[in-house]
Amino acid sequence: MKPVSIGVLLLVFATSARAADDFVDACMLSSGGGGEDQAKTCACMSTRIPADVRADAAEALRRSWKAMTDTSRPIDPSTLPPNLMKGLQATVVAQADCM
Repeated sequence: MKPVSIGVLLLVFATSARAADDFVDACMLSSGGGGEDQAKTCACMSTRIPADVRADAAEALRRSWKAMTDTSRPIDPSTLPPNLMKGLQATVVAQADCM
């Protein structure tokens, strides 16, 4: 039974680490790469995004980046589905905490 428990724990840890990396990657993408300071800000923000909205926060950042890239205009949050609006809101709160 112990090997199964260890395997499950490793899977949970790997999944959490991947989610954190996805958020940081999306944060860095949306900031244009930004260098060392931006990497620190994104890492800080990552620690403040609740697990239940982390994937939605990363997707909201990617969509925001795409909107800016395609139209040179910020994304209109009202065009996002409710789950991504919540993710975007968590990102804004985290950004304010990390500035």
